[in-house]
Amino acid sequence: MKKIKQTFFGGSDTPKNGDGNCFQACVASILEIPLEGSFNHGVFSDDEWFEKFNDWLKQYGLASIFIECGPDNPMCSTPLRGIHIAEMETKESSLKHAVVIDSDKIIHDPMPYPSGKEYTCCGIYFFVPLDPRICRALV
Repeated sequence: MKKIKQTFFGGSDTPKNGDGNCFQACVASILEIPLEGSFNHGVFSDDEWFEKFNDWLKQYGLASIFIECGPDNPMCSTPLRGIHIAEMETKESSLKHAVVIDSDKIIHDPMPYPSGKEYTCCGIYFFVPLDPRICRALV
C-alpha cells in the first residue's frame, strides 16, 4: 500500500458537492495509483456512485461490497483479515470520513494533518476479487 493524502475536504471548502476526497485517496492508496487516476465518487449521485465504483474496479479484477456496521451486525465486531476501506463518523460532525483498515486497525488516514478525533466505524467497503483463484493473494 502506498499512503496517499486527500487534497480537499468536506464542507464549504469542497469544489462541488460538499464531499472531500478521502475515499478517492483511500482507493488510490490501496491500489497504489495516483490520486488523479483513482475513482472519484463525488462526480456521481448518491444513487449511482457505488455501481459506477464497481464498474471502475473491474479493470483491477476487483469488486466491492459494503457492510453497514452497527450493534445488530456481528460482521463488523469481528476483525476480518485484509485491507479495506472503513466509513467512519465522529460525534462532532455529520460528515463521514474514509480510512484504510487492515483487519480492525486503521493503517492509513488520508487526512494530511492529525484530527485528534475519535472515530466510530459505520460501515466497511470490502474488496473482493472477481477471480476466486486469487483470493489468497489479497490477504
